[in-house]
Amino acid sequence: MKLDKYHLLTGIAVLVSLLVTAASFFTAYRFTKELLLHESVIDAINYIEVTAAAAGSKKNSKELFNVLRRAPYIESVKEGPPAEKDEFTLTKRLLFPDGPLTVTVKLNRREIESKASKTAVKVGAFMAVVTSGLLALFLFAIHRLYLVPLNRIRKEVGKIQMGDLKKLPEEGEDEFGRIRESINKMIDSIRERDERAEIISSFIQLLTVGKGFNGEFVELMQKVLKLTEADGIVIGVQKRNSDAIEIRVITRYGERVFEKNSSELDGIEPYILALGREIETTKSKILSKGEKALGMKYIFGMPLKAMSDNTAGYVIVYKTKEEPISEENRRFIKSIAKSIAAAVTIKWLIEELEEKLRKEKELKEKILKSFVRGIEIRDSYTRGHSERVAFYSREIARAMGLREEAESIYIAGLLHDIGKIGIPDSILLKPEKLTPEEYEIIKLHPILSYELVKNLDFIKESLDGIKYHHERWDGSGYPDNLQREQIPLSARIIAVADSFDAMTSARIYRKGMNKRAAVEELIKGKGKLYDPEVVDNAVHILLHKTPPPPDDDYLSDDLIKEIEERRLDYYLRDHLTGVFNRNALELAFNQAKERFKKFSAFVLDVEKLREINIEKGWREGDRILKEIVNHIKRSFPEAITVRYSGDNFVVFLPGSFREKLKKQVEKIERELNVKLKLEELNNFKDVEELKVILTELEFSSRPAAQM
Repeated sequence: MKLDKYHLLTGIAVLVSLLVTAASFFTAYRFTKELLLHESVIDAINYIEVTAAAAGSKKNSKELFNVLRRAPYIESVKEGPPAEKDEFTLTKRLLFPDGPLTVTVKLNRREIESKASKTAVKVGAFMAVVTSGLLALFLFAIHRLYLVPLNRIRKEVGKIQMGDLKKLPEEGEDEFGRIRESINKMIDSIRERDERAEIISSFIQLLTVGKGFNGEFVELMQKVLKLTEADGIVIGVQKRNSDAIEIRVITRYGERVFEKNSSELDGIEPYILALGREIETTKSKILSKGEKALGMKYIFGMPLKAMSDNTAGYVIVYKTKEEPISEENRRFIKSIAKSIAAAVTIKWLIEELEEKLRKEKELKEKILKSFVRGIEIRDSYTRGHSERVAFYSREIARAMGLREEAESIYIAGLLHDIGKIGIPDSILLKPEKLTPEEYEIIKLHPILSYELVKNLDFIKESLDGIKYHHERWDGSGYPDNLQREQIPLSARIIAVADSFDAMTSARIYRKGMNKRAAVEELIKGKGKLYDPEVVDNAVHILLHKTPPPPDDDYLSDDLIKEIEERRLDYYLRDHLTGVFNRNALELAFNQAKERFKKFSAFVLDVEKLREINIEKGWREGDRILKEIVNHIKRSFPEAITVRYSGDNFVVFLPGSFREKLKKQVEKIERELNVKLKLEELNNFKDVEELKVILTELEFSSRPAAQM
C-alpha cells in the first residue's frame, strides 16, 4: 500500500502517545517513590519517638523493637548504628533516664516501590488516554479539514490528467478555494494552449496537403484573432516567379482577397519586406489609406520566412485600439506565420519539383520517341504504330485496374518494336510473304528490343512487356514459348494492342481492316492467342477510343511519299524499265485483285534476248525491254506489270483485254524486230500458286546446259 503524509502523521501521533505514556509512567514512579519514602521516614521517626516514650526506659528496648517491627513500611529494627547507610535505612538516638539508645530501622523497600509502581501505572494510563484522545481529535480535524478536500481535489486533478478538462467547483475562500481557483486557471491555460496547438496543427495539415487558403483557413485565422484578442490580420503571399502578391484581409466577420504588384505596396507592408524583421508600432503616420480604413491602431507585423532567407510575403496582425498583444500571443502569431511561410515555401518547392519532373518526363519521353522514330523512319508505313500501341495498352491497363503499372506499360508499348532497327531492310520492308528463314530473323526483334534498352534504369518495369509481347496464350509465340499466366500481364496487354493496330493499319501490300473486323479477329483468338480477360477489357476501348495524333510532325505526308517512292524504286521497282520487279509480285497480285473484279495474268517472254545482248550489245537488249514496257503502258494504262526475270514480264489485265494484248504483242514484234512469246496463266487461286507456275515456266524455258 502506498503511504502518504497522513499515514506518516498518524504513525508519529501513535509514537508520541507511547512516548508520553512512558514518560508519564517513569515520572510518576519516581515522584511517587520519593514521596512515599519521605512520608515513610517521617512516619517511622514519629513512630519511634512515640514508642520510645511509651517504653520509658532503655531496659524496655526489646519491647520497643518488637513494636517497631510491626509498624508499616518497617522491615527490620536493630540496636546500634547500621553497617551500610542508604536511603531506606534510618538511625535514631533515643535518650532515656537510664542512658541513650541508638536504634537503626530499615524501611520496606519492596512495598514502597510496589506502591509507587502502581500509582505510576495509573498516572501513565490516564496520560495515555488523554494524549491519545487529543491526538485522535487532532488527526480527525486534519482529515476532515484538509485531507478530505485534498482527496477531492486529487480525484478531480486525476480526471484532468486523463484529459477531462472540466473546471473544479470553487468552494469557499480558504486555501483550498484558492487552490481550486489556481487549478481552474491552469485548465483555462491548458485549454488555450491546446487550442493554439490544434490551430497550428490544423494550419500545417491544411497548407501542406495543398488545400491552400480556403474557407477552412479563414475559419482558423478567425480563431487566431479570437484567441489573441486581435481585430484583423493581413496576409500577403508572393507568387512564385512573379511580382504579384496575393493579399488576404481577414477579420472576425469575413475575408477580402485581391492582388497587387510588389511595386504597388504602400503603408506598413513595404517596410516589413524591406526591413525583413518584426515591426510593432502604434504610429499612424506610416499607414496607407487602406490600412487606416481598416481602423489599425496597433500593428504587429513580420515577414514570412521559413527554410531560407527568401521572403515569401508578410503577416500583419492589428487591433483597432492602442493595446499591445501579450508576449504569449506574439509567440503564437509568430508560430502561425512560420507555418504559413513553411507551407508557401513547400508549395514553391513542390511546384518547382513538379516542373522539373514534368520536364524530365517530357525529355525521357522524347528520347524514347526518338528511339521509336528510328524504326518508323526505316518503315514509314508503321508511322505512329508504336504510339498507338502504347496508347491502347495504357488504356487497357487502366480498365483492368492497373493504375500504377499503366505508365510502365505505356513505355513498353512505345519501345516494343525498337529492335526492328537491327532487322535487314530486305526482310523488314519485304512486301510479300517471308521465307521460314526470314521469319526466324524477324522473330529476333523482341530480344533485340530488350537488349537495346535493358540498361536504362528508368524503364526497368517495362522490360517484360517489351521482351514478351509476341508470346501467345497457347504457347505458340516467341521468343520463349511461354503460355497463359507465365506470360507477364504487361506483355499480354501489349500483344492485344499490337495485333489490333497491325490489323487496322494499311501496308504497302494490303489495306487495313476496319475496327469491328479487327476486334472480331481478337475475339476469335481469345483463349488461344490472347488472354481472355485482356480481350474482354480491350473491346470497348479499341472500338470507341482513338489515339491522339503524334505530338510533333516528325514525318510530313510529303516526306513519307518521297521516302516510300524512293524505297519502292530501290526495292520494288526494276531500275531499267520502271515497272515492278520480282520482289513486288505479291504486291502486284494484290493490287490486281483490288482494282479488277476479274483479271488475267500473262507472261510475256523476249525470246533469244541473250543472243541479242551478245551480238548487238547490252544497250540494244535494254532498249528492247524498255520499249516493250512503253508499248504496254501506252496501250494499257491500267496494266500492272512485273519484270519477273531478265527476259520476261508478268502482266495483270482485266479479262476483257485478252485479245487486244495479243494484237499489241504482234505490233511490238514488227516494230522491234524481236520474237515475243505470250502465254496466259490459269488455274491459280493465290499468289503462292502463281509463283509455282512461274517457276515451272522459268525452268522449262531455259536451254539445256552444254556439256
